[in-house]
Amino acid sequence: MFRYQCWGLLLIAASTAAGAAPGAIHCGKLLDVLSGRVLTDWVVLFEGSSITAVGPAASTNVPAGVSPIDLAAVTCLPGLIDVHTHLLDDPTDNGYEGLGISVPRGAVTGVKNARITLHAGFTTVRNLNARGFGDVAVRDGINAGEIEGPRMLVSGPALGITGGHADDNLLPSEFRWTEGGIADGPWMARAKVREVVKYGADVIKVMASGGVRPAWYAPVYIRGATGDCRGGAQARTQGGRSRPRYSVHQGCHSGGGGFSRTRKSHRR
Repeated sequence: MFRYQCWGLLLIAASTAAGAAPGAIHCGKLLDVLSGRVLTDWVVLFEGSSITAVGPAASTNVPAGVSPIDLAAVTCLPGLIDVHTHLLDDPTDNGYEGLGISVPRGAVTGVKNARITLHAGFTTVRNLNARGFGDVAVRDGINAGEIEGPRMLVSGPALGITGGHADDNLLPSEFRWTEGGIADGPWMARAKVREVVKYGADVIKVMASGGVRPAWYAPVYIRGATGDCRGGAQARTQGGRSRPRYSVHQGCHSGGGGFSRTRKSHRR
């Protein structure tokens, strides 16, 4: 079975940690994502974390003293981008088992998953929702060269209203536990946006539907969250900057949380 291999760009990332020395990769095949063509016998030149030239091996001059990495037997392609990840989560930690996962333990899982993700060919990810800003710690460790991983844009805790998708923690009332991103009303949403930005978020995630809650809950939730989303979106443009730096990702699940029925049918 024909398989694309991403080792070329992964080796570029590895070489970055060693310094900004020039290097080259000889690709047996190279995917050109702009034209949709697979090119044969091409060379990629790089210096540090920057690609300086890409061209046919026969006509591309490799810098003196550089021995190209031989990937003639595989196909190279640009790094992949995943815009919705949960690197600090383990899919086996579901339900009540997940309540035993601390913020530090989640960060350890994030270190593992960041490395796996990079070696799978993903060079940029957007991580959406993490307790205790563990994703900020993983991102900063990658940026400092202390751990392996892709370029990360992170949200910290997702924003949502009390009892909504962002606050669905399975605990009974006597625990009095509230998730870190809970904000009721536009003013609290503004304050929460400023808080997550203060602690390192690159992007604001708003859970604006009922998520995994029953379908009847979604219209109630969305009506309550509308003003909160407006307040959060307004707050992200403030802070003394001439242009907004932070994007907003708004999630709406189509299963339990989306409008699986019309508003009229819900009244029945």
